[in-house]
Amino acid sequence: MASYEVRDPIHKRIWFDGYERKVIDHPFSQRLRFVNQLSFLLSYVYPGGVHDRFSHALGAMHVAGRLFARFLASSNALSSRFSGEELEALRRRVRLGGLLHDIGHGPFSHSSETVFPRLRALPLERSWWKEIPDRQAKHEDYSVLLIQTLVAEGILDAELARDVASLVHAGVTPSPFFDGIERKAPTLHAILKSIVSGEVDCDRMDYLLRDSYYCGVAYGQYDLDWLISSMGVAEQGGKLVFALSENGVRAFEDMLLARYHMIDQVYFHKTKAGFTHCLEQAISSGEITLEIPSDPYAYAELRDGKVIEQLFEAAKDPKNEWSRRLMRREAPKRILRLHPDRFDDRETLEELKRRCEAKGVRWFTHSAGSELSHFGEGSDSASMMYVAKKTVSGIEFVPIFKYSDLLQKYNERLRFTDFFVLREDAARLGR
Repeated sequence: MASYEVRDPIHKRIWFDGYERKVIDHPFSQRLRFVNQLSFLLSYVYPGGVHDRFSHALGAMHVAGRLFARFLASSNALSSRFSGEELEALRRRVRLGGLLHDIGHGPFSHSSETVFPRLRALPLERSWWKEIPDRQAKHEDYSVLLIQTLVAEGILDAELARDVASLVHAGVTPSPFFDGIERKAPTLHAILKSIVSGEVDCDRMDYLLRDSYYCGVAYGQYDLDWLISSMGVAEQGGKLVFALSENGVRAFEDMLLARYHMIDQVYFHKTKAGFTHCLEQAISSGEITLEIPSDPYAYAELRDGKVIEQLFEAAKDPKNEWSRRLMRREAPKRILRLHPDRFDDRETLEELKRRCEAKGVRWFTHSAGSELSHFGEGSDSASMMYVAKKTVSGIEFVPIFKYSDLLQKYNERLRFTDFFVLREDAARLGR
């Protein structure tokens, strides 16, 4: 099959074949060229951060392929169990999982999810799902919707597409193809899912480096090559496990720290949080119209530019204060960052609210919460990463959260609440 390549500032050269090119060239994938990776709100802080989700999707596909190749090379655990045809089918699924994991993102990425419809309003193929819960839809749900639409168009085979969706979304069950795979290796689906949408996945491995590069910061840098070369699969008690060599633990910890600093300094930046509130208010107050359709083709017409043009138009009217603040870059002022786990901070938050109410100062809060990793005592053993620790009697596989001192110390919730007032009101609040 013919092969193609594109140049990329992070991975230098990204290769793909003719089958993958059909998916890459499809309008659903090409639409991601017009959805900013970090939303244009963060580009107010980091002007270089204007890269799109299309380049990230290609990067994630590339990393997914590298991870799968490394798993094959790490031991004969896969090659001894599966035929060449089966391995190629698995590789196809993993790479397409990396490519399509973000295909369902709406305009302004995560910011638009606040107005997503209910999940059950989406015309989903119910046979793919364990169950369809009654909750608000997320971008991962739209990814599944668009993937199943590629089946209807004949771009993807139904069995292949369902398996790709199962690697992207926890709610989708794999096709009968994986029944045969799981009889030979009962944990393999969970392991493959972990490199597409897990704790050390192709998504995170790409976006940390990509976002750091384009924002012009060093926070997200880590040694990708060394980390991948340290990963693999191994046999333990007749089952396959996701393994990391001892000399790769520091590279893993380096990636954890990179994520910690990117969350703190970039993804949850105070200016972005303030402008996100302005955008939400512009939508909820009717200054602009952002309706998220359940139809996949109507949804695929949503791009950042359509919303930005609405904001420009709305900002011409002096009554549309939120749109005007956004387009004039008049950021709300953060007064304090507070941690709700601390009693003193909870008291301070209530005092700030009382002062603002007494002085007629408009205020709002923006709360955030994240974890460096979900690896812990309650983690699913099938998707757990184990460190291959050398002992006098051989190799012992130790769960990463027990081996890594840094993970034990830093794997706590990054929870905080930022307290904002409108910039023109800040002086009235006093010290």
